[in-house]
Amino acid sequence: MKKIVIVVVMVLALVLSFGPALAQSQGTTGCGLLPSSAASLISGSAPWYCPINQQIYSEWAHYLPLGIIAIGISISIAAVIFVFGIVFKNQKIRNFGVGELYEAFATAIIVLAFLYVCAIMFGFIPSFFAGQLNPYATSLFLIKSTINQAESLYASLFSTYLKGSLVASIDLQVGNSLTGASVNLLNSILQIPLFLYEVFVLPPTLEISKLLADGIIALYSEYYLIIFFATASIPVFIIPGVLFRAFIPTRALGGMLIALGMAFYIVMPIMFSVGYYFTAPSINQQFTNTASQINLFSQNNGFITNGLEQNSPLATTIKGASSAIASFWFLVFFYPSLIIAVVYVFVVQVSAFIGGASNMSGKVRSFI
Repeated sequence: MKKIVIVVVMVLALVLSFGPALAQSQGTTGCGLLPSSAASLISGSAPWYCPINQQIYSEWAHYLPLGIIAIGISISIAAVIFVFGIVFKNQKIRNFGVGELYEAFATAIIVLAFLYVCAIMFGFIPSFFAGQLNPYATSLFLIKSTINQAESLYASLFSTYLKGSLVASIDLQVGNSLTGASVNLLNSILQIPLFLYEVFVLPPTLEISKLLADGIIALYSEYYLIIFFATASIPVFIIPGVLFRAFIPTRALGGMLIALGMAFYIVMPIMFSVGYYFTAPSINQQFTNTASQINLFSQNNGFITNGLEQNSPLATTIKGASSAIASFWFLVFFYPSLIIAVVYVFVVQVSAFIGGASNMSGKVRSFI
């Protein structure tokens, strides 16, 4: 009984003292109401995070009264269950009420210490993996750089294909002064260079352009996906998740929403920034070199002769572009698949921990 009273007093103390102060404060520390010691720690390890935490404070301050109300309702429900257990002398009901009081205490910590938890989970801990690099700025910059270089290469390939198609469509004919057999033989000889150009230049150029276009579309999708979740994770997932967690029927849903917000808000950008940091610069350099060589060999007077054999300059350059495309597709499609798998595992584990789905079902079974 003494333990229950202590838990209730601690929860009420958090709600009545820290809650109103948090709601009325203006966040003068510049790091989202963090204590000066914690703010200096975060600034030293992850200086990019304090502006983000300040923005979280601005979002969270609007919903803090709802969080406090949810805590109060959660405490009331747990207290009623506990009192029923005492009145009816039912140990199972009383234990269930005790568990709910502890859950209310945990929800109060999440609600009232939300900014501090965010700073530790999203700022301090990720700094050990990403260093003093803003995962948002790094991932978005590298993705946009890759898009620019891929579009530049696509423009060079498109210009080469357009010019080559125009030349290959030319039908060379000689006059009728020669015999019929001689005319046909000479016309065939004249068409050989154009035929070779169609074999060694046009087909690979077209296929590489298609692969590039698909990869560029995927990159734009990843780019705007990161931007969307950077703005939507807090108000759409984390804040409603904290509120849902305060109630018994929706606790597992709340844990799931919090885990989704955490995964999309920081885990996904960190993994994108790490993956692109180690691979994107080399791919971009390959694209830059390939585009400049294609422009060199396809925009002068000898661009037809540069593609008349398998080892000609233009054909060799396009063959090199195909090898760069392999790394490009690995970056664009394999890494997102791996990131999705990691995010899924993270969501499952964290939602089970925060939402207590397994513990919740066990308590309900014991109550029944």
